[in-house]
Amino acid sequence: MNAKPSAVARADDPLPQAILAALGTAATPLARPFVEHFFSRIGSEDRSAHAADAWSGMMRGLLDFVRVRKAGTPNLRVFNPVQDADGYESAHTVIDIMTDDMPFLVDSVGIAVTQAGLNLHLVAHPVYSVERDAGGNVLAFAAEGGKGKTESLMHFEIDRITDPADRARLEQSVRSALDDVAQCYRDWPAMREKMLGIADALASSKLPVDAAGVAEAQEFLRWAAADHFTFLGYREYRVGQSGGEEVLQAVAGSGLGILRGSERSVAPRSLKSLAARDLPQSGAIDAIILTKTNARSSVHRPGYMDYIGVIEFDARGVPVAERRFLGLFTSSAYARRPWEIPLVRHKFEAVMNRSGLRRDSHSGKNLRHILETLPRDELFQASEDELFATATGVLGLQGRARARLFVRRDKYGRFFSCMAFMPRDRFTADVRERIEALLKDTFRGERLDSTISVGESALARLHLIVRPKPGEKPQYDTVQLEDRIGQIVRNWRDTLRDELVRKHGEEKGSKLANRFGRALPAGYIEEVSAEVAATDVESIASLKDADDLRLSLYRPGNDDSLRFKLFRYGAPISLSDALPLLENMGLKILSEHPYEMKLGDTPAVIQDFEVQSAVRLGFDLEQVRDSFQSSFERIWRGQAESDGFNKLILGANMGWRQVAVLRGICKYIVQTNATFSQSYMEETLNRYPLIAGLLVELFEAKFDPQREDPGKTVLEGARKRLRKELEILLPAEVAAAHPGFVDDLVNARGQDRDAQMQAIVAALRILLDRVASLDEDRILRGFLGVIGAMLRTSYFQTPGGKAREYISFKFDSSKVPDLPKPKPYREIFVYAPRVEAVHLRFGPVARGGLRWSDRREDFRTEVLGLVKAQMVKNTVIVPVGSKGGFFVKRPPASGDRDAVLAEGIACYRLFMNGMLDITDNLVDGKVVHPHNCVRHDGDDPYLVVAADKGTATFSDIANAISAEHGFWLGDAFASGGSVGYDHKGMGITARGGWESVKRHFRALGRDCQSEDFTCVGIGDMSGDVFGNGMLLSRHTRLVAAFDHRHIFLDPNPDAEKSFVERERMFKLPRSSWADYDARLISAGGGIYPLSAKSIPISAPVREALGIDAGVESLSPNDLKRAILKAPVDLLWNGGIGTYVKSEAETNADVGDRANNSIRINGRDLRCKLVGEGGNLGCTQRGRIEAALNGVLLNTDFIDNSAGVDTSDHEVNIKILLGDAVQRGELTYDTRNAEIAAMTDEVARLVLLDNYRQNQAISLMERMSVARIGAKQHFIRTLENQGLLDRQIEYLPTDAEFAERKARGLGLTRPELAILLSYSKIVLFQQLLESDVPEDAYLSKELRRYFPTPLQEKYAPHMEHHRLKREIIATAVTNSMVNRMGATFVLRMGEDTGKTPAQVARAYNIAREVFDARALWAGIEALDGKVNGNAQIDALLVIWNALRGSTRWVLNHSDATLDIAAAVDRYHQGMRDLRGHLVEAITPRERQRYDADKQRWLDAGFPDGLAADLAVLPTPGSGLDIIHVAAEHKLQVERVAEVYFALGEALHLSWLMDRIESLPVESRWHAHARGSLRDELYSQHRALTVQVIEHGGNGNGAELVEAWLNRDDPALKFTLGMFADMRSQLVADYPIVSVAVRRLAQLVQAGG
Repeated sequence: MNAKPSAVARADDPLPQAILAALGTAATPLARPFVEHFFSRIGSEDRSAHAADAWSGMMRGLLDFVRVRKAGTPNLRVFNPVQDADGYESAHTVIDIMTDDMPFLVDSVGIAVTQAGLNLHLVAHPVYSVERDAGGNVLAFAAEGGKGKTESLMHFEIDRITDPADRARLEQSVRSALDDVAQCYRDWPAMREKMLGIADALASSKLPVDAAGVAEAQEFLRWAAADHFTFLGYREYRVGQSGGEEVLQAVAGSGLGILRGSERSVAPRSLKSLAARDLPQSGAIDAIILTKTNARSSVHRPGYMDYIGVIEFDARGVPVAERRFLGLFTSSAYARRPWEIPLVRHKFEAVMNRSGLRRDSHSGKNLRHILETLPRDELFQASEDELFATATGVLGLQGRARARLFVRRDKYGRFFSCMAFMPRDRFTADVRERIEALLKDTFRGERLDSTISVGESALARLHLIVRPKPGEKPQYDTVQLEDRIGQIVRNWRDTLRDELVRKHGEEKGSKLANRFGRALPAGYIEEVSAEVAATDVESIASLKDADDLRLSLYRPGNDDSLRFKLFRYGAPISLSDALPLLENMGLKILSEHPYEMKLGDTPAVIQDFEVQSAVRLGFDLEQVRDSFQSSFERIWRGQAESDGFNKLILGANMGWRQVAVLRGICKYIVQTNATFSQSYMEETLNRYPLIAGLLVELFEAKFDPQREDPGKTVLEGARKRLRKELEILLPAEVAAAHPGFVDDLVNARGQDRDAQMQAIVAALRILLDRVASLDEDRILRGFLGVIGAMLRTSYFQTPGGKAREYISFKFDSSKVPDLPKPKPYREIFVYAPRVEAVHLRFGPVARGGLRWSDRREDFRTEVLGLVKAQMVKNTVIVPVGSKGGFFVKRPPASGDRDAVLAEGIACYRLFMNGMLDITDNLVDGKVVHPHNCVRHDGDDPYLVVAADKGTATFSDIANAISAEHGFWLGDAFASGGSVGYDHKGMGITARGGWESVKRHFRALGRDCQSEDFTCVGIGDMSGDVFGNGMLLSRHTRLVAAFDHRHIFLDPNPDAEKSFVERERMFKLPRSSWADYDARLISAGGGIYPLSAKSIPISAPVREALGIDAGVESLSPNDLKRAILKAPVDLLWNGGIGTYVKSEAETNADVGDRANNSIRINGRDLRCKLVGEGGNLGCTQRGRIEAALNGVLLNTDFIDNSAGVDTSDHEVNIKILLGDAVQRGELTYDTRNAEIAAMTDEVARLVLLDNYRQNQAISLMERMSVARIGAKQHFIRTLENQGLLDRQIEYLPTDAEFAERKARGLGLTRPELAILLSYSKIVLFQQLLESDVPEDAYLSKELRRYFPTPLQEKYAPHMEHHRLKREIIATAVTNSMVNRMGATFVLRMGEDTGKTPAQVARAYNIAREVFDARALWAGIEALDGKVNGNAQIDALLVIWNALRGSTRWVLNHSDATLDIAAAVDRYHQGMRDLRGHLVEAITPRERQRYDADKQRWLDAGFPDGLAADLAVLPTPGSGLDIIHVAAEHKLQVERVAEVYFALGEALHLSWLMDRIESLPVESRWHAHARGSLRDELYSQHRALTVQVIEHGGNGNGAELVEAWLNRDDPALKFTLGMFADMRSQLVADYPIVSVAVRRLAQLVQAGG
């Protein structure tokens, strides 16, 4: 019967309930059980075939369809549902059947559908218990097993049939199938009883067999009846007479099942045509016929029906009747073993016995297995002899790789059973089809059925049943057929095996054939000859693993066609990948033939490309094959890039690395803002392959270490190759015009390096002169120029014989053509397929960070912009500026953060290695050059790097690489590693920037450390600069901030509570503004993601940010702009990006596209001051614009220089302590502990630099208006010397200077910061080139540079420090420029004619003599206690004193300027002078002194400091006084009395005031004024000497009085002249000059 339902109907099943609801009034009591049980048999997948409304329509129709059915008659319909008629529509044709339940219904209907060539799409087969009345009307439905008769409902959906006639035919076929099933089902018991009755009757029948045979026949029939045979039909036949011959006639009324009632339609059949007539009388098998019919079953299974015939014999043993059963052996029958099946077991035993094999022997077991695995139909139908021949024949095949064929003719001639055996590994679908075709043709087959058996045996079996066409009597020769099958199976692979054996011998050839030859696919075999396949097998066999690759570029015949074959494991290279790759190599793909081989778990692929050269292929294939194949592999593996340069591999016979050199140069040129694109440069070089080749030749001549002494054999080979390439590529017209072109180049190949280079350059110039296009000429000459500027390369460094995956190039930037300014001192460009990187240095000793850039096309431009800032930033440290950047070219496509980081680190490592590979090293104090690196520059061992954007945690990686290289700097190579100073932990960058913030607030008269102030910011608390910065004052009221994720708004924050919360967030790993405790945010504030479309703006936010009234919401970008424009005290930038530009700049000028939408102009800033903790937050022009509009700000390189300063100290401390470690005085661990212990001390030193740079700018700012001419002159001077480009630095033009002067404006702080830095850059180099670093007195600066714990302990080591001179030069530069301003050294030098080194010495003398350090310390200690402007005023007093004293020292000392001697001479005298000055000065001077002191006291200065400051302007030239006292061996105070009394008497103070008030319109005015001042001091001193030498008694005033009372006409004339001059309203240069000159005459007269 039918299977049980797959699901149980549920009352809560939603679909049936929905359908019942949809049926509405049609939902009769019959509907619910009908629908619910129907869907209990429908799975979820089938339910989705229709929507609920379609199911509803279907159920309505099915209910109507099954409502009435005549007993014993099926309801059947075949139709195409339409909505109007059927309530639903379907794309399929529907068959609905309702009939009595019986077996095989669904299978049989399925046979009918399949035989019609149609497919089933849905089958529903619920079985119901149905109660009907006598008229067939349904009374009740129930699930199967309920009350009523069991009926089957079948719903089929099949391929759509549009033709009504076709639907009618299908309906008839289905109805016939249903009738056959019904017939079989009704007669099943009768047919079974017939078989059992026949079995019982055999014992008494007259059979020509023995008793054992009869018993075996009985057993078989009973076995078949025991559910081993599906009965489909039965009929009896008897032998009769018809037409004078014996015929077999059907017995009327004997039919059952499908044979019931059709006896009259069966024509009598001549007995002569029946094989039964000639059956041998040998046993039970002769009494029973087992065969197949010629008809297929329409019930249950669609195969040919099995035929069991029982023969009845007369007394003579002649067949007189047959009882015939038609049906199908069941699956259980086929599953039985041969010795378990009656009749078959008899044959099995007979075969085993006849074989003579022991049952337990190997062969015996094999024969048993063969019989067990033979097709069951063969066992049923074959005779003992046939079975024996077949079984033993198969046994003979065991272990032999050959083909065999066994043919058995059906006893009745209906079919031929053919079993073909062949090696399993050679059996394919193609082999099967060819064998089927052969046997069908041989046996004149009308129909053919085949089955395949492929098991564990080495043999595959193809079993075919061939049914000849009616009337055909085929003749065949089994041996010939077997041979032809052998040809089909063995032909191609045998040839392959023979070829492999011929080439490799029996053992290896057979192994190759067995493993690889067998795996070649049928398509390959059809297309490729066995001879070519043998070569391919060799290539495949040589593959080592899935990463390996084999290639073959060849010509398949004598024609010019080209093929390129690729062999590898795994998946084939997709055509979309191969196509551009090969096209870039100069080959066009015409067609592709891919083949896949199954080799274990991993397939191997052969890709055969038919290609055509797209470039002029002047070289023989043999010349370029290896290079091309090697290049393809490298490109495919990603070790070389795929681009148009690769055409040079075929076009110029280059190797992939030679191409990489040109590509690397091109990439560098692109980075230099070249006019031309890479693609244009590719086209140009491909258009001139000889020039491209000679450029590579020049590169190799310049840098190949073996070039000058290659050895005779190598040299001859190189010359031969070069000659051949030149002859192929050289244009005929060039050869004719320059007959010696080839010979000159070839002959130069054996000369020295310079001669080779000169010959190649000369040849290139000849070729370049013939380049017609100006653009192409510029491109080619650009390549030539870059190679000319190249100093070193790593190209020839091949450790272990393997090329590195990158190439490093070092350039003298000044020689690179068309390089944009500023040009670095040196640069290194690292090229690799994965990464491109550049490192720019502006001096031999330079440092700067390396950043992970996201600007593929112009990261060098980005780095150049950064290094400009680094240059001015580095003026505070020892090294000059450098900067590096790298671009990751192949980031993981997934975008996974960890994967991207890993690739970034890998590229960073390549960058580091690339630089160190070509950098000199120091070993035991001696310079060691890189291996295999030809140098065209001097020793260059200093290379230091640092972290930057994207590389904050990479320092340990860099230092590990340094260690791998044995680099002399060790872990000082990259600062900020795990053994070093943690910038974020120290907060040093932010703290440095905060020094600027505090300075600006002091300028406003406020103290940000004790008074609340409002602030907006860029960044979040997880960031170093922003996070640390927002924790540097507990009085910060952060109103708003934004980063790349959120906007934070807190319009009225509580300073203390918000500080505590920010502190918590800073400690929270990877925090964002979203982690801020929203409960602490003031009313109207909030935290908003940037993904929001708009952000609400509350009234408090509008007020805090100065947003117009009425604005209720803003987009995130508009709100960011509002934050930047907020009217707060401080804008703190701790983020990445440029947010402020000038009105004159476009966003494109800025070069930061990510922030274009939020950037504002400097004039739009409404904050009082800006702190630039981050780099490039403002453009320089934006800063200047903001400063001109009243905003207090410096520059980023001033504000955030503490980081670089810390790193510099770290590096130099490590170098210092490294010396001690090398000497065994210190262990590595102790060194690390000492470094860590000095963290706070290093921070103190660094912050002091930040403090003093801010102080210097404030001092310069105070004098900016008055001394604007000096600034202009300074700029002009540096410009004339080529040391500064005011356009690059955005400094005012001369016209702008004039305008500012007219408006009473000076330079802004950002502009002054530039001048401050440039003055340090210039002075540092001047001092470094002088003997200042060797001055014994200035060696104190070397110690002061280092932290206090090191100053005494490691003083001897400091003398050996590698950067001793640079440290001293830096310290002297900073101390002088920070105190005296940018123009001081230039002005002193011009006024006195002295060198910068002499000025530096003189300044140091003046500083020490005046004890200026103590005075500065006293002023700086008042931070936050007095007005910041008053502090600047105090510094100006010291500045004036030191300026005058320095000038005096320069004018009154010899060239040596011995600092120690001068200090020893003047220091104590100055102390004495200042100590007694109040008693020595005149009443007028005392009055001035008292007023000054009171002014300082009123400003909050302590009494002692106020007195010191009041004294400083008074002494005039104190050094003159000390000098005179020393010469005359007098006490200083005694000389001072005379000096001041004389000045009072001659009104020299008035004259000095007139000099100081002279207008300065130009540098010459300034020079004249300075000269007058010097002259006045000089004459004052000379006259003082005369007074002293005049003699007399009394104090100074009395001595002067006595001197004045002399009868001296010159003196009287002078006094009268001065009296007249004092009466003049204006004292200009002529008047003052006359006065000073008159004093000189007075001196002369007195002398």
